[in-house]
Amino acid sequence: MGYCTVEDLRRILMENVKIGDQNIGTPSPGRPGNQGSGRSNISPEEAERYISYANQYVDARLRPFYQCPLRRIKSFEADLLSDATPGTDITVTVHDSGSFIRGQLVRLQNKYEMETSFVVEAPTLTTVVLASVQNTYTAVEQSKLSVIEYPDPVPLTVARLAASFILDRLFVAEQAPDVSTYGRTQRNLARNAVDDILAGEVLLFGQEHTGRRFVRGSLIEPFKSPAEIQRGEEREG
Repeated sequence: MGYCTVEDLRRILMENVKIGDQNIGTPSPGRPGNQGSGRSNISPEEAERYISYANQYVDARLRPFYQCPLRRIKSFEADLLSDATPGTDITVTVHDSGSFIRGQLVRLQNKYEMETSFVVEAPTLTTVVLASVQNTYTAVEQSKLSVIEYPDPVPLTVARLAASFILDRLFVAEQAPDVSTYGRTQRNLARNAVDDILAGEVLLFGQEHTGRRFVRGSLIEPFKSPAEIQRGEEREG
C-alpha cells in the first residue's frame, strides 16, 4: 500500500478529520447543527491514494542515492524462548519485548517456515501477544521473531505529506486561502526529513545505494550531485 498505513495517517491528522466509510452523521439529541456527527471526511481508499502520492514524492527525491521503491527491513530480531503454536492471540516469550509495539508488523521464522503477523500487545518485559500464527515455531529450532518495517523516518515523512495533501483539499473547500497552516507545517517537516537524508545526516538502514555518497571518500573524487541540495529551497512561508 505504501510506506505508511492509513492508521499512521489517522495519528497525524487532527481529531476532527475522520477517515472512514460513514457517510451519514449520527448527531446527538439536543445539540444544534452538525455537532456530534460521525460523518467521515475521506474514505480509506482515498487516503491510500494520497499515501501513494506521498510515496511518489519521496521516491523521486531519494532515487539518485537509493534504489526505489524502498524495502522493508528487519529492524530488530529476537530468539523465541517459548513455542508458538497455530491460533489467534498467541503469547510468545523473548529476552526483551521493549522493541515490539502494538500494531507492528513482525515475522516469525525458523529453518523451514516463515510468516508475518501483527503485535496485539507486549504485556510484560518478556512477552509479546501476536494476532495470529499459522505454523508451529519452537525454541529448539532456534525460531526468531523480527520487527519488519521501513527505515526511519520514512513512514512518518510519508504520513506527514499525505496528511498535508488531505488537509489542503478539505481546507480549500471551506476557506478562502488555498492551503492550511497545519498542512503547510506538515509539508515543511516532511521536506526537512528528506533533506536530512539527502544531505547524509540520516542513513536509511538496509537500503541499496545507487549514488556515491556512502562510499569511502579516499576511493573516489569528492562527492558530486547533478543538483546541489539547497536547504530551504522548497519551504513554504
